[in-house]
Amino acid sequence: MSNIRPNFQKIFQQAEKKRIKSRFNEAISLYVKAKRLCTKNSETMLDCLFALADCYRMVGGYGNAEKNYKEAYAVAIEMGIQDLASDALVGLGLTLRAMGRHREALKIFAKSQRMYEISKDKAGLAFNLWAKGGAYRIKGDLKKAIEIFKEALKLFTVLKDKSGIGYCYCGLGGASRILGRIDDSYRYYSNANEIFRDLKDTFGIAYSYCGLANATRMKGDFNGSLKYFKKAKLYYKKIGDKVSFAYTLWGEGTAFKMMKNLKDAKDDFWAAQKLFKETKDERGIAYCELSLGELEFLNGRRQNASALFKEALKKARVFSFGVEVKYAEILIHALKTAKDFPFNLP
Repeated sequence: MSNIRPNFQKIFQQAEKKRIKSRFNEAISLYVKAKRLCTKNSETMLDCLFALADCYRMVGGYGNAEKNYKEAYAVAIEMGIQDLASDALVGLGLTLRAMGRHREALKIFAKSQRMYEISKDKAGLAFNLWAKGGAYRIKGDLKKAIEIFKEALKLFTVLKDKSGIGYCYCGLGGASRILGRIDDSYRYYSNANEIFRDLKDTFGIAYSYCGLANATRMKGDFNGSLKYFKKAKLYYKKIGDKVSFAYTLWGEGTAFKMMKNLKDAKDDFWAAQKLFKETKDERGIAYCELSLGELEFLNGRRQNASALFKEALKKARVFSFGVEVKYAEILIHALKTAKDFPFNLP
């Protein structure tokens, strides 16, 4: 028994080094090994469960992330460690949010927010608010999302947490873009990119480059956007983040579509759809159905386009994706007039 602890420390430290470099898949296999060396309800077990859950979430392995966060919550409650129980709930909420289950996520964030307020944990509360802002964005309540991201930004600024500030800028950038505030969006993502390059945060750099690409695309500079998409893809490939890579492919495909390069657009949309299906991202699947429907229309296959738009609308309604419901309805209406294609969706 005496050599278990040193072995655990060695493997766990190796995993942490991989995680710091955003090499999440390599880290996962090491954390799994380390977890086997832990006793049931122990701090080392909690460390492994959180690390595994976070890494799975970063690469789009949401089923495994959900399982590990739930286990971490149960262990933290069993051990009476309230702050870690709250952290596990936020992680679980982020996982559900990423799967499009924003209604469940918002309930969880409300619960963890109360726990952070009771324990007066400002850092936990700031992170919780950032996560909640993202859930409102997916729900389609963009003004509420911006309001909450700004609350989180204030707290992170007081805490001098540069990483938190950067992620709030990304959240604000995304919500601003969908509201049509493109200059604001570009500015927020530029600020985030500067922070993340300074911090050498690979995921943050990729995220902000993707945001800059989409803001540039919405300005009508499609060639300029392709340069940013290329940078974002490069960083996301290093990480192995399937979901973010898929959204980047969707954005790039939309730029190609607007440039009338329908072959490259179709390749990107198909590749993105495959990744969204693999990770069970219903919102991403709906986006691809809309975009592939547009390509069908542009290739003279109106009936196929109509079927895909209706399928996307159905999915968006089932999951209460407010923004995507609106996009699907716009495209279905446009199909009747056939004047406005293609659409440069935000």
